[in-house]
Amino acid sequence: MAGKTTITVPLLRLGRLQLDPALRDLPLGSASPGLVVTATVPVPDTPADRSHAWDVAWADAVREASQLGADQDTAQALTVGAGQPMTGGTRVVVAAHGEVLLARWLLSEAGETSVQAGPLPHLPEAAAAAARRPAYVVVLADRDGTDIIAHASGDQQPGEPVPVGRRPGTQSDPHPGRPPGQLHGKRHVTDREPESGGQQNAEFIAARVSQAADSVDAHIVLGAGDQHILDAVAAHLPESLRPVTTIAGGREPDGRDDHLSAAIGAALDDITAAAISALADLVAQRAEGPRPAAVRGIAAVADQLAEQQVAVLLLAADVARDADPGVSYRIGSSPTEFLVGESDAGTEVPLEDGLIWAALHQDAIIVQLPERTGPLAGEPAAALLRRGSYA
Repeated sequence: MAGKTTITVPLLRLGRLQLDPALRDLPLGSASPGLVVTATVPVPDTPADRSHAWDVAWADAVREASQLGADQDTAQALTVGAGQPMTGGTRVVVAAHGEVLLARWLLSEAGETSVQAGPLPHLPEAAAAAARRPAYVVVLADRDGTDIIAHASGDQQPGEPVPVGRRPGTQSDPHPGRPPGQLHGKRHVTDREPESGGQQNAEFIAARVSQAADSVDAHIVLGAGDQHILDAVAAHLPESLRPVTTIAGGREPDGRDDHLSAAIGAALDDITAAAISALADLVAQRAEGPRPAAVRGIAAVADQLAEQQVAVLLLAADVARDADPGVSYRIGSSPTEFLVGESDAGTEVPLEDGLIWAALHQDAIIVQLPERTGPLAGEPAAALLRRGSYA
């Protein structure tokens, strides 16, 4: 089914921002006792006194949150979610009712410190960053063994090593110290084993990679080490996990991939950029015709959000400028119900925050685009639908 392949491959190679239960169940309107505060703070680029500068930046964020009307407990909760500064990156913390509801690292710098308070969290940077950090599996392989590490979407937690084990029936090499030239040639690229067992070993490793991918719902495999081994394993992977993207590096004694973080990040940037480009082409293609499977414009997107049919929400980076002061934007009786122009229902919210809130509550991917050309066709928002017709 060519159509299915075309739509699923870009989606499978992008991540989603997962809302913790406390944030997902955030009450709105009269049920909410106070404002929601979102602080976005880049790590200071002064390594000599980074910790002090970090503390000062969050103290400033607390003060600004109080000035915006947040209660003292909620403003102070920002420092709880700040954590310790890392080298580079940006920290996003959402707090409400005196508690931290989201604390997330963005690997790229999001510009100047920003503090916003309102009925909803301000999540465009966090949601867009999550799209560019999908789940993935790293395979490190050489003649002496294989390490497999599974990374959940978002990359907020260290990767989880997956035990490879020993292939059933494999015999120990009777001469483990012999030089590579005395092995059985290319047949031995997958392990030190009898000449007849190379394909079986590749199948065994591929099965472990597939299990690791299933454990984190990943559809991206990165490989480092011996290219012959990676090619042999890739040949036995399901189509949704191919191709294996090769990065420079090799195995380490600790069996982890921390030493490859820069190469992994660069590879994921390339993969997700290609997926977003393919997704943009798909939206442009499916927005045409009498029964389009993609829509453009705030009103059309709002209709589909209310129907819970948005698989991907595409937003211009400057979508907030399209907020019409004469138009009311509201979240209705359910968090996915984004209402435009209805002044007597739900809770009034900022345009950008309302769109993202409704999309995240139906597990949509959020893609932020720097320009309004291409799939947006001049509009501030577009959506790829879950079904093949526009309701």
